[in-house]
Formats: sequence, structure tokens, C-alpha cells
Amino acid sequence: MDEGKILDIEIKIISDVNTLLSIKDIWHELEDNSKMYPFNTFEWVVNWWKYFGSGKKLWVLLVVDDYGPIGIAPFMITFGEMGLPVRRIKFIGSNNSDYLDFVVRHGCEDIFYRSLIKYLETVIDQFTVLDLEHLPEDSGIYPYIMGSGLYYDYDVQDICPYIELPSTWDEYLDSLDGKFRRNIKYEIKRYFSKHDGNFMCVTDENEIDDSMDRLIEMHQARWRKRHMPGAFYTKRIRNFHKDVAFDFLERGILSLFELRDKNKTVASLLSYHIGGKRYYYISGYDLNYSKLSVGAVTLGLSIKRSIEVGDEKYKEDWTKHKKRNMRLVASYPSIAGRFYLYYIIAENKIINKIKDRFSHD
Repeated sequence: MDEGKILDIEIKIISDVNTLLSIKDIWHELEDNSKMYPFNTFEWVVNWWKYFGSGKKLWVLLVVDDYGPIGIAPFMITFGEMGLPVRRIKFIGSNNSDYLDFVVRHGCEDIFYRSLIKYLETVIDQFTVLDLEHLPEDSGIYPYIMGSGLYYDYDVQDICPYIELPSTWDEYLDSLDGKFRRNIKYEIKRYFSKHDGNFMCVTDENEIDDSMDRLIEMHQARWRKRHMPGAFYTKRIRNFHKDVAFDFLERGILSLFELRDKNKTVASLLSYHIGGKRYYYISGYDLNYSKLSVGAVTLGLSIKRSIEVGDEKYKEDWTKHKKRNMRLVASYPSIAGRFYLYYIIAENKIINKIKDRFSHD
């Protein structure tokens, strides 16, 4: 573990897996005192690195003051992405995660970000850029980047619907558009009138593997029908999500919902809950039951369950509220640095156009 000193703050550089594993308790303690997302938890980061870290350099920054750890920058370094001959400092989890941010102890945000940016200014040279994907628009880093000596730019990467849940399911239904409200009430009633249905959350670790297999198969079948790869298109991706599911179940932050017809699972929805919020991740349904709108029924019932346990739930059409995730890029103040910055932002705009095209197919 290498160390540096900035603003009387110690920055420890974690560059090997054994050292990363050794700070598990520190990471968990910071999680309990920080604004958290599922995708910057210790379990997500370690599993992501296990499956996707090959060819990348581990570069996690642990920031420590006189009283102990105050934050973590879960970084990695890549080189040569998209043919660009430049090192990129990125979040571990880029490309597989929805929200990526720093783990910062409440009350220590100012000293953490000031120290981090001062350190990054010494590291970012003409052949290095900071490329932060899926960064929430309310992340604390923006004003510190803007006040630094680095060039910077940002662009919208994702639009994330969210629901501020009321105290009851009926109150939530009343907030929906009249036609949509009638449809979802009808679809739920119709499904349970036609089938011996039940809705459940998987809680037995012995069932996780099979439940994940069912979710993956249903999700992939739908995308194969559209001649597209789907989210679980490699064994490595499938195994990654299975390992995360086991670890999150052990931590009590996994919600894997299943809608069944007797003993047959006809729809699944994978979500995670942390910090009083539930994060929809992915879903799948049996195409033979598509006329019964089992995907919508499962989503509706998962929202109902979220209200009952006091969480939030994320998904389009069920809310008018949206947040944005950004792609923030910062570079060395030079002609080459500005070129790399504009190149990456242009790359992001192209990717967004492609995603928009397929999302409306």
C-alpha cells in the first residue's frame, strides 16, 4: 500500500487484491456513515474486480485524517480504451453499474474532496484523464473539480426515474395517471384470478442460484427474440451477478422477487436496497405469459412491497420524477488534454444515441 500526504491528510493507495480485502471492515464502517449506493459497496467492488479487473490496474484511494479513514475513491486505471492512447482513472464497476460515487463519511465531505482533487492534480498529466461514469448529479465532487486547475466537462449519461413512496399502496395508485392506474389494478386482479399465483421474495441462500438462473434465462429469452445480446450475454457476467446476489443476501440488501404460477416462476425482478432506498436493477418474464402482463404485475407488486417496508423504488412509467447520472471528465490543462476530454465526451454522446435508438425499438 503506497501512501501520499495532501493537506495533512494521508492518502493510501491500494493496488493489490489482498490489501483491498484487508480493508473490508473499514469499508463497511464507512458505508454505515456515508451516502451509499449498491454499486460502491465493498461486495460489488470486490466481485466486479474479480470478474472484470483483468488488464486493468487496481487503484483504490483510502483517505485518512488524524482520527481515521474518512473516505474511499474506488478507482482503477485503464489504458487504450476506444483506441485512445491515454490512461483513464475510472470507477471500479464502470459499464456494469447504475450509480457510481465516492464513499465519504458524513461531515467530512469538504476535506475529503479537497484532498482528493489536490492529489489528482499531481497525478493527472498529459496522458491521463479522470473519466467518471454513472456519477449522480448530486455527487459532492462537482464544485471541487470546477475549482481545480484541470480542464473538465460533463454530459448526461443516464436518466434515472425514481419514486418517492407514500405511506400506502392505495395512496400511491391514486398518484398515477387514471388509465395506467386502472390498467395495473386490472392486470394484478386478472393474473391472480386466472392462476394459482403467489408473489414472493427469495430469502433462502439455497434457492439463490436457481432463482438467478430463472431470471437470467427469462431476461435473455426476451432479448434473443429481438436479436439482441441481453445483459447476461457471457458466463462471466452471469457468474458475477450470482456472486453479488449471494453476498448481498448475506448482508440483507438483496431483494429478488418472483411471481409464480403454482411452482412455476413466470417473472422475476432483481433489486437491491441500501440507505432506505430500493434500486431496481433488472427483470425478466416468461414469454408464454406475456399477454398477462406479468412483468408489469411483478413490478407493481414489488413497489407495493417496497411501500410496506418503507423503501423507494425505481422504474419508468410508474413515476414522473427523474434524476440524472453524468459522465464527468477532467484532464491536464493542455491542448492534448483538451482533445482527450472532448473525445471522451463525444464518445458518450454517440453511446447515448445508440442507447436511445434501441430503447425505442
